[in-house]
Amino acid sequence: MPLWNIYHPPSTFTSTTDKTALANAITEIYVKAGLPRFYVNVLFQPIDPESFFIGGVARPSPNTESNKPGRDSSVPMIRIRIEHLARQMPNMAHKLRFMDAVDAALKPFIGDKGYDWEYGVEEVDRDLWKVNGMVPPMPGTEAEKEWAEGNVAVPFEAEKGGLAGKL
Repeated sequence: MPLWNIYHPPSTFTSTTDKTALANAITEIYVKAGLPRFYVNVLFQPIDPESFFIGGVARPSPNTESNKPGRDSSVPMIRIRIEHLARQMPNMAHKLRFMDAVDAALKPFIGDKGYDWEYGVEEVDRDLWKVNGMVPPMPGTEAEKEWAEGNVAVPFEAEKGGLAGKL
């Protein structure tokens, strides 16, 4: 599953409408790649400025001479950690396409607002992942397509999930 942890100051992402729109934009990245919608988890985690430091400076905080040189510390900083379990990106071209899609999804909600932002992607071993106690079907299999169409994890035969002889 893609898991997105969005760490942000409480002064940002205050609207449920904006959070929903961003979560849907993120989800669409994966749905276009054939993943079930329910695989995508987006967590908004507000962090008080007194607990969010960049280069030893609280963000956001008043921009003072002691904070220089560097970015205006009054600008909110958004940090995003992305974990991938369902798929690993096979090559650099795929990684660049993915990061372009992430940039496009985030831009209206972060970049266009003038916030500073950073994200990183971690790919986790798929063999250490289960959903509702089940090993998920392999990519592109009949069972995975059923999960995507129904938007829910349901039991499946190992052969339909590309897992024959693996369980």
